[in-house]
Order: sequence, then C-alpha cells, then structure tokens
Amino acid sequence: MITRSSFNYSNEDRETKRLRLRADAFQHSAAMERLAEMKRDRPEQYDQMGAVAHLSLGHYEAAKAAAVQLGRNVSAPTDREV
Repeated sequence: MITRSSFNYSNEDRETKRLRLRADAFQHSAAMERLAEMKRDRPEQYDQMGAVAHLSLGHYEAAKAAAVQLGRNVSAPTDREV
C-alpha cells in the first residue's frame, strides 16, 4: 500500500531548507577565522593541520556562505552584541 503525501517536495524546496539549516548553524568563530586566514596566507602550514581541522573549516565556510547568501550578518560580534 502506497501512502501519498498531500505535499510533494521539489528539489528546490529541499535545497532551500538545506541552505536555511546550514545558515542557522553558523556562529562566528575567531578560531575558524584564523584557520581560514592560515589556509589563505600560509597554505603549506595549513596542509600540515589534521583532518579534523580541515573538515571543521569546510563546515564553517559552508555555513558562512549560506548565511551570506541569505543576507545574514556574518561579521565578528562587537562587545555590545556579546
């Protein structure tokens, strides 16, 4: 027996939800920003970092890009915002 949902998700709906969830997960991190700077400015040193650092930075950058795409503020919080 096949049960059909009254609402069929399209690929766009899934992509929009994925983008929103990824953007919701973004929290500014000074440590990740320093790691991104290292990747940009000192790639040989970054390449010697462990796999966890590479994965963490990848997730951080993806979440940050999603937040930017949705028009959210991704700058470092000021003292008043903390």
